[in-house]
Amino acid sequence: MEHLYLQVADRIQAMIEKEVIRIGDKLPSVRSLSKEQGISMSTVFQAYYHLESKGYIEPRPKSGYYVRFSPRKLPEMPGATRPVKKATEVNVSEMITEVFSHHGPDLLRFSTASPSEPLLPSAKLAKSMIQALRENNGGLTYENLQGNLPLRRQIARMSIQWGGSITEHDVITTTGCMDALTLCLSATTQPGDVIALESPLTAAPSSSRKASG
Repeated sequence: MEHLYLQVADRIQAMIEKEVIRIGDKLPSVRSLSKEQGISMSTVFQAYYHLESKGYIEPRPKSGYYVRFSPRKLPEMPGATRPVKKATEVNVSEMITEVFSHHGPDLLRFSTASPSEPLLPSAKLAKSMIQALRENNGGLTYENLQGNLPLRRQIARMSIQWGGSITEHDVITTTGCMDALTLCLSATTQPGDVIALESPLTAAPSSSRKASG
């Protein structure tokens, strides 16, 4: 027959796993739980010690016991993939579309170089966006083909930090990195040219591709 303290511990553990009691919630005091369930304080202590040893709860000095962990907070175990036996040819646009189609809110996107939202000064950014809209007729008109002039001027000023010596007339802004790469390659290569790509993790060239278009 299962010990009484294990029965108490199992009931509390089930409530934690079902998130009836959540991380950070305070558990009933030893005295109150003993009185409510008609068990000895020693039994409650044993139940709490058992849950503490399993990492579910933690004691806080002069405060009591609190929920520390819930298995629901752990990500699911990754499943085994089944790679296709025969590779199929895809172009760059199809590859990019496939990658971004699997991006969810729980994935950390290293490719976009975007900081985590809690790190951003959201209030200041919102205020700056409103000011920018006011200064640009609410965003209802087209920008200069070369890009926003104040932005290009600011980029030119900051170029001194990386050894640049340019003016705003030397800068072209784009809608994103892919757009910038496309324009650069279109301006510097011709169909059939070989482009060497370097891995972002190593100094050695990782592959080469032919320009197409």
